[in-house]
Amino acid sequence: MLKLTVTCLFFLSLFSCGESPLFNHKLEAKNFINNPMLSESDSLIFKKTKFAFVIQWQEGPQLGTSKFLLRSWNQDLGSMNGPYQDLPRTLHVFLWMPAMGHGSAPVKIKRVGDGEYEVSDVQFIMGGKWEVKFQLKDGNQVFDENLLSLSL
Repeated sequence: MLKLTVTCLFFLSLFSCGESPLFNHKLEAKNFINNPMLSESDSLIFKKTKFAFVIQWQEGPQLGTSKFLLRSWNQDLGSMNGPYQDLPRTLHVFLWMPAMGHGSAPVKIKRVGDGEYEVSDVQFIMGGKWEVKFQLKDGNQVFDENLLSLSL
């Protein structure tokens, strides 16, 4: 029974979300996106509303705390150079690690101008593949969604 317990604890430590004894986490790469602002051809689109947006990293993306500015516009009325317009629904942003089946703490979103939102307290808690999910919501109902994948 003791051998079984020790064996189970060993495998749990290998596959848990914490630091593994088999890897040197100090050597995990901090891969940064080459261009901190997406080009217009890389802009993301909320298809149901015809609103597009780009993000500009102000800090990161990196392990620990990151921050970015999101700029949005109606595709019929503007471009990534403006004029920016407020999103037609409530913006929600959350971080998700598909391989681990968990996300990170909630981010803070602050409107700083017409169609401009500062997203702070973006906590990438470990290296790996992440999804930054952008949602437009009516209350708790997701109206539209898009995502940005990145590796840290």
